[in-house]
Amino acid sequence: MQQTLNTSSLVELVRQASAISEQDYKDIIAEIQQTGASEAAVLSKHGVPSDILALATKSVEYGTPFTQLEGIFPEPTVLEKVSPGFAYRNKIVPIELVDDALTVAMSDVLNVVLIDELQLITNCQIIPVLADETDIDEAIVRLYGRTAESLLSAGIKGPVGATATLERETIEDFGIDEKDLSQDPTVIHAVDQMIIDAVRIGASDIHIEPYPTQLKIRFRVDGVLEDQPQPPAYLQSAITSRIKIMAGMDVAERRRPQDGKISRQIGSVGNRQIDLRVSTVPTVATLHGESVVLRILDRQSIEFGLEELGLTEDNLELFHRMIRKPHGIILATGPTGSGKTTSLYACLKEINSPDVKIITLEDPVEYELEGINQIQVNPDIDFTFADGLRHILRQDPDKVLVGEIRDYETAEMAIHTSLTGHLVFSTLHTNDAPGAITRLVDMEVEPYLVASTVEGIIAQRLARRVCKACCEMYLPEMRELEGLMGNGSTSPIPYDLKIPRAVGCKECRGRGYSGRIGIFEVLFMTEEIRAMALKQASTSEIRRLAIQLGMKSLREDGWRKVAAGLTTVEEVIRLTQEDAFDFGEVV
Repeated sequence: MQQTLNTSSLVELVRQASAISEQDYKDIIAEIQQTGASEAAVLSKHGVPSDILALATKSVEYGTPFTQLEGIFPEPTVLEKVSPGFAYRNKIVPIELVDDALTVAMSDVLNVVLIDELQLITNCQIIPVLADETDIDEAIVRLYGRTAESLLSAGIKGPVGATATLERETIEDFGIDEKDLSQDPTVIHAVDQMIIDAVRIGASDIHIEPYPTQLKIRFRVDGVLEDQPQPPAYLQSAITSRIKIMAGMDVAERRRPQDGKISRQIGSVGNRQIDLRVSTVPTVATLHGESVVLRILDRQSIEFGLEELGLTEDNLELFHRMIRKPHGIILATGPTGSGKTTSLYACLKEINSPDVKIITLEDPVEYELEGINQIQVNPDIDFTFADGLRHILRQDPDKVLVGEIRDYETAEMAIHTSLTGHLVFSTLHTNDAPGAITRLVDMEVEPYLVASTVEGIIAQRLARRVCKACCEMYLPEMRELEGLMGNGSTSPIPYDLKIPRAVGCKECRGRGYSGRIGIFEVLFMTEEIRAMALKQASTSEIRRLAIQLGMKSLREDGWRKVAAGLTTVEEVIRLTQEDAFDFGEVV
């Protein structure tokens, strides 16, 4: 294990934590002596990360040494002193045992109650050292091999109070009902920890999928599903029941799909307010098994304005022109999970003011927006989008958002709303912007109504941002860009242009990507495009004309994000398989 010293010197602490080399240490000491600058300023100048400096400063303040846990591998006998569940709940890691003295990395070294409890549990003298909370979480995963099983087996009690390891035989021997397990503190904690883990790494969904021999847990991170450690398959009922209880759902109902919602204030992740939309559906994989999906609705994600969506300057100008229209229809298109709702919310945020009344019809209302009247449709009582539009016109709105145009009736009402002087925002499931025009006509909307009411259409995808901490910039060969080439653009490629390559590091957890950015196709309805809609031109004909008039396709906008160093060629190709354009000549 790396050594730590209880010293008041910031530089000494950073040195002992191996955050600087011996040569850097000598250079820093010399510079401090020569210039009289503060230790923190000189350390920062020499590239010591801000989180290390913050930890070291706390260490000086508390008079307790600190340590970095990366690369530390305690003996199994040390780890056995503290159960995984206890370590998770209290943010601690035992790292060294010498005689009867147990060194424990803690996020809160001033928690004397916890230190006393540790002494009682371990029968050891406790030596606390300060460590970063995220570091501790990652170390627990690495050292304990964190699975729901390891958490759950750490504290389930049988009827006589003895701790039970959760093998199936143990459950049967004790006669424990699996539904009762959903109320056990360790099951509750395991589910809570799963949610915290998902939020911490920026997942958008949690998938819990039962199979005959396993219970699979997957997180969708930046649009891609990733496997997580698996709990025992026979705990599926307990985990599902716990989630249903949290979501206010019927625990006994396993034959029908159900929907629910969970709200959580997560202190360990920036004290953020998180809402989770829960969906359960019965499957035949296991007897009475239910597939569970939790959609994470992070309220921080709706704080974006149009400028933060990733729009280039020309597309941003088109957005502003569209949303300033007094009436008409603005459509957002793209597959599920492409960020359509976020974009429309950003539009509403841009135009929301005290002199404007905005009403939304949504299914469901995912985020509550300040100063906006939001209504949730309910098909079970025949309160549909079309019905809602009929009623809200009596509420004297200026702007209206309709969650989705799914059928002719809703499309007809949206058009009627726009013709009576309202600006209507909605979504439509098409692959690209020109396809929205032909889709409305396919719904049997009269072409002249489409031509006269639609003011603008956006298509979008969410591309993974390349990780700033580890991406490599390189000169691409033209063969690498062939997958992006087709017809349309005449944009030249500078011969010395460097583009990013995803690598993978600790910051991005080895993915090479962190976060996402929008790729957009913005179709502004000109007179020429309206004429094409009126004569029922095909999608490809409208698309060719739109590109001639200056529309940037999804793939071309994606290339602009690549050239700006924001994402990779591979990511753009993955998201825009149906699209292609020509870069032109290398200059």
